[in-house]
Amino acid sequence: HELAPVHHPSFKMASVVEITPKFGLKPEKKGPSTGTLVGAVAVGALVGCAATIGVSYPTLKAQWDKDDAAVSDPNPCQGAKPAKGAGFDNHQCIVSGVTKAVEQAGGNVTLGYNQGGHSSIATPVTTTLAEAGMCPVNVHWHLGAEHLSVGEYDIAHNDDTYGPSSAKYDARQPASGRKLLAGGTNYLGGRCKHYKDSGLSAAQKTDYDFKYCKKMKVGETYEVHWPHSEMGACNTKWQYQLPFYDGVLCRLGKESYPGKGKYGLGKVGDTADPVGLPGQIGVQAQVFTVVNDETYYYPDLLRGMIVSDDGPGTLNAVMGKEITAYTGSTTGTSRDNTICSAYGPITWHVDRKCHLISASSFDKMCKDMLEQADDMSDDIHPHGSREHVSDTLSANNRDDLGSAGNTGMGSSSTQNVYNDAQ
Repeated sequence: HELAPVHHPSFKMASVVEITPKFGLKPEKKGPSTGTLVGAVAVGALVGCAATIGVSYPTLKAQWDKDDAAVSDPNPCQGAKPAKGAGFDNHQCIVSGVTKAVEQAGGNVTLGYNQGGHSSIATPVTTTLAEAGMCPVNVHWHLGAEHLSVGEYDIAHNDDTYGPSSAKYDARQPASGRKLLAGGTNYLGGRCKHYKDSGLSAAQKTDYDFKYCKKMKVGETYEVHWPHSEMGACNTKWQYQLPFYDGVLCRLGKESYPGKGKYGLGKVGDTADPVGLPGQIGVQAQVFTVVNDETYYYPDLLRGMIVSDDGPGTLNAVMGKEITAYTGSTTGTSRDNTICSAYGPITWHVDRKCHLISASSFDKMCKDMLEQADDMSDDIHPHGSREHVSDTLSANNRDDLGSAGNTGMGSSSTQNVYNDAQ
């Protein structure tokens, strides 16, 4: 199977031919003297060296220019992630019966669910994240779904009738009893219903030859996350970062806008953000079942959640519009319902529907990731999933941003927040 971005009917890609010169030495018609031989070798070496340098110079100069650029244009976000001991380390969620953690993610995002037991004082952003002044600063994805949406992605992780064999995935262990490595364990989250219940053909389930992504499986469920931030290096070559913490906190402590002071957590200059920290940092999340079918090719996964209502097919009839908003934390396998994240509260916008997507869409995204200024090569594979967050640790501020936003949970003024115009 050829990679869709190269041969897909909607795209054209220029071919690049690399020519490698070859140098050879013609034999002499008669044997030279020793002095002549030494001179010839020396001259030949000089000529060959000059020729090699001449041919190689454009490549060498390009590398030199890149090295110079790295010095003159360093990554402004590198090292923005707080160091260990700076107050953002994982910690016990509940101590002596008292919840010590901020509200956590990912939880139940089913329409109508609002049984979170964490009485949050935070409010999620109820516009699009772009309208709130944020830009995407990273993209990564998790093995299975970290969130839960009843009737969409609520299949138990160990049910192999809804996906490929999970025999090689790691058995889940308590976060407190092992080394805490975010994404370092291969934990499977929940699965979508489509693999079994939506009539996928044998062809759609066949393997795909991934050229860029690693450890991916056709038929598996993946939850994609796009961290966004008001403090990102937006609209620059350094916008996308690994780790994503560098991206979301890139301009923390730096001047926000000329004359407006510096960014603080929950503040722009000396002025509190209207919705605090959730108004500065947010995450879009969307869940997919991967198929080997170019009908479901989407070329711009790097840029954010897919928002569409023109298909293809019934499963993708509405994408990125039936959204649950709430406040939570960062996720990953170093946290569970005993060990919590200290990064929060931040806004989450989660698509409640599960969609089909072609394997080539993921591969195109991985290719785009590898072309970013920052090295994102450690994010081109699925990360393990955190276990579903308990009601106790989940915020009680769910808001529907979809078609039922005027009558559903939360504010009555948040109907159809995401639309095709964005």
